[in-house]
Amino acid sequence: MWAKEWRTLLLKQWQNQRRLHTKFIPEKILTKENSTQPKVVLKAVSPLPTNIQAWIHDFETNTPLGIINLDRKVFAAPIRKDLLQRAIVWQRDCLRQGTHSSKNRSEVRGTTRKWAPQKGRGKARVGSHRAPQFRGGGVAHGPKPRSHASDLPRQVQLFGLRSALATKFAQNQLFIVENLKLKTSKTRDLLSILNRNAWDPLADDRKQGHSILFLTMDHIKELDLASRNLQRVHVLTANEIVETGDVYNIMGHEILMIDHKTVGLLEELLRPK
Repeated sequence: MWAKEWRTLLLKQWQNQRRLHTKFIPEKILTKENSTQPKVVLKAVSPLPTNIQAWIHDFETNTPLGIINLDRKVFAAPIRKDLLQRAIVWQRDCLRQGTHSSKNRSEVRGTTRKWAPQKGRGKARVGSHRAPQFRGGGVAHGPKPRSHASDLPRQVQLFGLRSALATKFAQNQLFIVENLKLKTSKTRDLLSILNRNAWDPLADDRKQGHSILFLTMDHIKELDLASRNLQRVHVLTANEIVETGDVYNIMGHEILMIDHKTVGLLEELLRPK
């Protein structure tokens, strides 16, 4: 008996709350004072600071030169492994050549005459000997040249780039230097700098050597020529990375090295609108 009364009481209380939440006041009843009051919009504010800090190093000597503020929305964005996987699969699909090809029964060499009489053999009827079930015949439903490219929304590409940069920053694999200018274009000079500063601690254990991606504002002739003979050292510009949504190269290199000016350009291009 008491359970029924308690259920009735809860039902009445719920109905009263529903009336309060769905109460409608027409515009004619509103007074002038209420109509002139500004609307208050509640917005969630993140308690975290808008910037994060990182060291700036000298490229040739690896000495700290100061501290730089990085935009949290770009270099400390949420790390979405699902979007990283989608971006890398999309990019690798676009890189596939799609030149695979096989010959069907109309393209293989051979006669088209009837291979055996229709009746009298006690065996299955046979037409052309270029059918897929015979040796030397064509391939049924074989591969043909086609494009393997797929589509990926632009916002997913940009989110993937922010997640890739945040991953490198979180794993201490992101280095910011003052500039990436070299005095010469010799490969041995660049290699001596990389070995002396130990940017990539796993370079000695890796067969291909250093695995470093340099991001610059524009292509630097000396750096391009010096890194050309190193198997896992590449140079790209910030515009190339953002325009193509190149998450694969960022995640495919052990170390990501950016100069001071390129940081501002990346923040401008990748900051969420």
